[in-house]
Amino acid sequence: MKRRIAIASLVVVALGAAAGLWPDQSLSIEGPEIIHLAAARQTYRPAGEFRQGTRIVDAPKKPQDATALQIMKHHVSEADYALCATDDACPTVPSAGRTDYAQTGINHSDATAYAAWLSARTGQNWRLPTDAEWLRAAAERGSEDGFSDAANGADPSRRWIASYQREVSLRGEADLVAHPLGHFGVNTVGLADVAGNIWEWTGTCFRNGTLTPDGAAILTQSDYCGVRAVQGKHRAFVIDFIRDARSGGCAAGVPPDYLGFRLVRDGAD
Repeated sequence: MKRRIAIASLVVVALGAAAGLWPDQSLSIEGPEIIHLAAARQTYRPAGEFRQGTRIVDAPKKPQDATALQIMKHHVSEADYALCATDDACPTVPSAGRTDYAQTGINHSDATAYAAWLSARTGQNWRLPTDAEWLRAAAERGSEDGFSDAANGADPSRRWIASYQREVSLRGEADLVAHPLGHFGVNTVGLADVAGNIWEWTGTCFRNGTLTPDGAAILTQSDYCGVRAVQGKHRAFVIDFIRDARSGGCAAGVPPDYLGFRLVRDGAD
């Protein structure tokens, strides 16, 4: 079966780096296996914190047009990431260089550095998915439903408790054992290991907003990009430089077990 980035490419990159060829001389490498999703309508609830008057409430969930999407079937593996690190284009992180295990211990900057490197090496445009794109690709394994009327009421503690209880329920027991790619199977669109024990970085910033008095529409909003949405068994918000949310840096809720990523590709058939 075709591997996402050929092992031969790892040897070529390593030799090129040793010879001082990078970054002056580009290398075209084989891209990863892709899942293609056709354009469709999607309902989506924006990520962040929204207020209706003095109350923290859910943003309204609205239908929107979703363009065709090309997303990696698998997480970026340790061997994939090692290519970038060997090329001095990505920070070095703990890794055994395995082709069959996802690279974890990744922060937002690491992931975007890899996307820039992969774009240069393949001649394609790679980036992190948005929160909405991730949820669409996650299909039945994605979760961003709203809270009950009680949790959206005047007492903010009810919302905090409801949020925590829901995340604990979705997350289950912590799974701190690394598993090979494919361990959690594929979802209905063919995406592998969705909502397993690896939460995935998105490009979506934490959003503060206000709603109209009836709560039906967003009145104002602003992004804080020092915190990003990460997606897995539940949506979480993590400070962008954090590589292990269990050690601190999860801005809200139950922290992810591991932080990894997969990318989407723009502008290719």
